[in-house]
Amino acid sequence: MLNNHRNSPTNLLSALPMRNLLLRFPLATSLILLLWQPAAAQPEAITAFQLINERLKHMEDVAMYKSVNGLPVEDLPREKIVIENAVLAAESQELLGNSIEGFFIAQINVAKAIQYRSLADWLSSPISKPIPDLPNQIRPKLTELGDEIVKELALLLSLEGRIEESLRESFHLHMSVNKVSAAEVDLLFDSLLLVRSN
Repeated sequence: MLNNHRNSPTNLLSALPMRNLLLRFPLATSLILLLWQPAAAQPEAITAFQLINERLKHMEDVAMYKSVNGLPVEDLPREKIVIENAVLAAESQELLGNSIEGFFIAQINVAKAIQYRSLADWLSSPISKPIPDLPNQIRPKLTELGDEIVKELALLLSLEGRIEESLRESFHLHMSVNKVSAAEVDLLFDSLLLVRSN
C-alpha cells in the first residue's frame, strides 16, 4: 500500500506513463495540473517584495561605511527611530502599528546579518569600492524605501484583506540579495503574514 506522500498529484503524475494518463483521464489530468500551478502574485505584492529586496540591498553599503568609520553594526538608538517611524507611517496608512513593528524588527535583524557577513568577507578581501555616505545618502534612501514599503503593504491589504501564505514562493523569488539565507527570507515572510489593517 502506498504511503501518503506517494499519493500526491506530482508523484502520481511521475509514476504513470504520461501518454496513458492523458488518454485515460484527460479531464482529471488537466484539473490536477491547473490546481497545482503556483499562485500568481498581485502587482501590489510584487511591488512590495521588490521594495523590501531593494532596501536590503543597501545593507552592504551600510556595513562598508560603518567598517571604515569604526562604527558597530548594532545601533539600538537608530533601530528605535526606524521602528517608531515605521509604526507612525503604518498608522497613517490604516495599518495596525504593532503588526508592522514585527515586520520592521525582522528586517532590521536580517539587515544586521547581512552587515556582519559583509564584514567577515572583508577580513580576507579588503574593501575596494568607494565608501558611500551613510548619513546623507543611504539613510534618506532607506527611510524613503521604508515609507514606500508601508504604502504598498497598506494598498495590498486594502485589496486582499491580508497577505496569504500562497505568496511565499513569489516572495522567495523576489529576494535576490546576497548574504541572505532561505531561513531569513522565511522569517521576513512570516512577519509579513502578521501585518494587519485597522
